[in-house]
Amino acid sequence: GMLYEKAQCWDKATSVYIKSKSRLSDLAEFIKVASAGLSVEVEEGDYDGLVDVMKHLIAVRERQPTTDGVFEPLKQTIELLRSYSQEMSEEVYQQLEQLPEQWTSVKKQAVVMKQSVSPLQAVPSSNIRRKLVTFDVQQHEFRENFRKVAPFQFESTHPYVRIDRIDWKIHDMETEMNGMYTAAGLFDVNVPEFRQLKACRREVGLLKGLWDMITLVKSCFTDWNTTLWRDINVENMEMDCKKFVKDIRGLDKEMRAWDAFTGLDSTVKNMVTSLRAVGELQNPAIRDRHWEQLMQATQVKFVMSEETNLADLLALNLHNFE
Repeated sequence: GMLYEKAQCWDKATSVYIKSKSRLSDLAEFIKVASAGLSVEVEEGDYDGLVDVMKHLIAVRERQPTTDGVFEPLKQTIELLRSYSQEMSEEVYQQLEQLPEQWTSVKKQAVVMKQSVSPLQAVPSSNIRRKLVTFDVQQHEFRENFRKVAPFQFESTHPYVRIDRIDWKIHDMETEMNGMYTAAGLFDVNVPEFRQLKACRREVGLLKGLWDMITLVKSCFTDWNTTLWRDINVENMEMDCKKFVKDIRGLDKEMRAWDAFTGLDSTVKNMVTSLRAVGELQNPAIRDRHWEQLMQATQVKFVMSEETNLADLLALNLHNFE
């Protein structure tokens, strides 16, 4: 038992040591890179050079909360591990000695650099602000156009082509927007939310889902239409329609105001009603009297034959004569 527990302790010690060691070497690498990045001279007008420096300044700032208090606990951990006679590399001791000073000096470097590049930030900052204003106008225009060209109508032609085109355009604008977010973040510029573009992104996703549903229903009904009168299985078709109704109810509420949605909804509801009428026509007890009434109501001379299919029956607009 003792030996096993000791071995477990030993494993723990080793893994703690490996973690501590990697934290130290990670920090050493960070300090090396940041110190080099903050040792450059940035000339007026050198935007890329300025951006690099800003990135280093932000990196140092973000690293501070986790690094400032790390050395004491690490020293204690290393001492503790030593008491378990954990083997230590010389490098770990060196790093524990030198890194606190190096970290302090990088922080000082950052303070000095921040002051020296401060005047250089004015021009890029105002450029970013100007770009943001332009982009804001563009996203409003895009939104207006989107409302016109996106397939919100049930009768919209080539819905998927439209959705794809819009999707590409949104993607391009989002790429541009993200670029501006990054730049604005470096120069502490406030960024608007660009709600119009985000609304388009959300709605194009909803439209895709809606048109998938419309396509499914239409292709299913098209198949049914060619079913011969005597082969029509009203019960199965009604089951499918019930599932469609349930799926349509489950679609995002935001779609309910769209013509494409109401078109889909009434297409399915009309089919349900028509199928009920077809079911009655298939019932020999009702059929003859029902046919007579139907002919009078629809004012259509209609002759049933072997060739009659569901489409022929639906053409009578059965759903209007419940």
